[in-house]
Amino acid sequence: MAASYAVYNIILLLTRFSNTLQAPLLSKNIETAITLNQSPSNSLFFGLVLISFLGASAGIILIPFTIRIMLEAVEKVHNHNSILSLFKQFNLIRIKGYLLSSFRETVFGEVFTNLSFKGMSPFLLFSNFLISGMVCTSVLACLYAGFLNPSLRATCLSLNGFIIGGSTILSMLITEPHLGILADKVAYYNYDKQYFMRYIKLVIIARVLGTLVGFFILIPMAHLVLFLAEEVF
Repeated sequence: MAASYAVYNIILLLTRFSNTLQAPLLSKNIETAITLNQSPSNSLFFGLVLISFLGASAGIILIPFTIRIMLEAVEKVHNHNSILSLFKQFNLIRIKGYLLSSFRETVFGEVFTNLSFKGMSPFLLFSNFLISGMVCTSVLACLYAGFLNPSLRATCLSLNGFIIGGSTILSMLITEPHLGILADKVAYYNYDKQYFMRYIKLVIIARVLGTLVGFFILIPMAHLVLFLAEEVF
């Protein structure tokens, strides 16, 4: 379990890092538009939210691939006592084989079977939903806020770290510990596995829908970022 958590933390850091890459990739277009006195390109921002939703949905299909990669990574970390061993033994051919085999398994439909909210915590499911939406729109909201007040665009963009940090703290305090505790109970205390699987499926759906909610919270979050830049920081 400890090795699994160590590998998970690496993946979490990579996802957070990839999210921050949006800022430098988009900021040049933003700067050019501001220089030309153009209005915010809503199609660009909402298009990126749509791509995030499609990517999260595709992640459901890649669940078998992720499980196989995680299993092999955890075994290597456990046997070699080192995270660095993962990078030293990186095997592209094996990963390609896992990827191809994952597409042959009908997992997407299985996520939507045997769903039930009985015994589920609405608060925890909503937390997964909200955190996913915050992560999806954090960079975009900060860039959009820079459009709204170009004189504070640097301050607005720097607040991305504030939002990402806040969502990460919420994740580590609320959602991830609950998942870890449930996994421990299933593994060691004969806890109801069916309940655990139902909860995992609902968390997956909540996180995918959380990216979709970016369509509705993007502009309000941009105004919130602008308020923080003007009145708080």
